[in-house]
Amino acid sequence: MSTPIIQLQSAFEHFNEYRGALKMTTGSPELDSIIDSIQQGQFYLFYGTNRAILDGLVYGLLVNCILPIKEHGFDSMALYINNIDYYQRDKSNILSVEKIAIAAKCRGIEPIIAFKNIFIQIAYDEPHQLAVAKQVAEFIESKEGEDIRLLVINNLTKFFRESKDKNRSANVLKEVLGIICKACAKRKIALVCTSNANITSKGIIARPIGGTFLKHIVNTIVNLKENQYSTFKATLVKHQYVKTPKSAVLYTKKVGKVHLLI
Repeated sequence: MSTPIIQLQSAFEHFNEYRGALKMTTGSPELDSIIDSIQQGQFYLFYGTNRAILDGLVYGLLVNCILPIKEHGFDSMALYINNIDYYQRDKSNILSVEKIAIAAKCRGIEPIIAFKNIFIQIAYDEPHQLAVAKQVAEFIESKEGEDIRLLVINNLTKFFRESKDKNRSANVLKEVLGIICKACAKRKIALVCTSNANITSKGIIARPIGGTFLKHIVNTIVNLKENQYSTFKATLVKHQYVKTPKSAVLYTKKVGKVHLLI
């Protein structure tokens, strides 16, 4: 058996990679301040019980990705995966055209430009989620996907949460994330996922659904909790450089059917 080659990296090389990485705004200066914005090649998990703020964050990020670098965007295309029910009849829940248009207009982008720069994929059960992960990885590593700098997965742990066999579902989730993370790391793509909070967990801050594996593989974890007066509390649960827990109050603006961070 041949001995695997170990590639070492100096601290200076790591520093240069970090310093040269692009960063994208979340749309909220307060949230940017506690997570140091959305950075290339990093894995972020935002979770909570309020879908309005999570969906607003998702739509905002998809549009922000298109913004020029000088306006704190990635100046690139985005890829969006939504995990939904198999018998989903309301197609607007896959990706709302209206919400994308609203988010784009609020960021000063023509909606048609946003539509042309966002790729969409859906997964409707665990086997399909795994198949989609493989397809997305192939797309990211292909020439067609070389302009992708952001991958957003909505409702990441939906099938895990609904499964009766948690051990099997946990293994599927591990395989899915293993495939996705490897492809994103290779292309230095920012991976952002949303998930539900475990409301039965003990402690002041609810834990994300998905078990300890998810907690270890993610670089940055943020809990979003509804606050008073239409505000939300963002609590930094994990970050590789920042001391936790750390929190900030987030402000939103409801435009049409979408709650956008401001």
